Amino acid sequence: MLLEQIPQNQPPDLNGLRVLVVDDNDDCLWLVTVIFEECQATTKTATSVDNAIQVIEEWKPDVVISEIRLPEKDGYSLIRFIRNNEAEEGGFIPAVAITSYIYPELFNTARYAGFQEVIHKPFEPDELVAVVAQLTRSK
Repeated sequence: MLLEQIPQNQPPDLNGLRVLVVDDNDDCLWLVTVIFEECQATTKTATSVDNAIQVIEEWKPDVVISEIRLPEKDGYSLIRFIRNNEAEEGGFIPAVAITSYIYPELFNTARYAGFQEVIHKPFEPDELVAVVAQLTRSK
């Protein structure tokens, strides 16, 4: 008797999607990079707001995933730069905030600042991929 092999969940195909990951934690950068590369996305990483701005200007990502708590300038500074730049030059980059902060006002604060979604650390990889896939579907 042959047993049928149970198909494994395949990650969504995000082939060619350009994902910028901004975090000062090397483990988080590595994890998010691996998650999206499994989905055929292309990733770049930045460890600061200034580094992220440089990557955005040179590489033009399709989506930004950023920690809120960063050294020197925070993720809110980054999203303000992105939204101000879009107001001047056009376009739109969806953005997801990732954070270990857990307080009720965070979601509204992040959305008001310009993030579309907030995901709390530790996060489920499937949740992060699903959120990014949904945000970039209309792009």
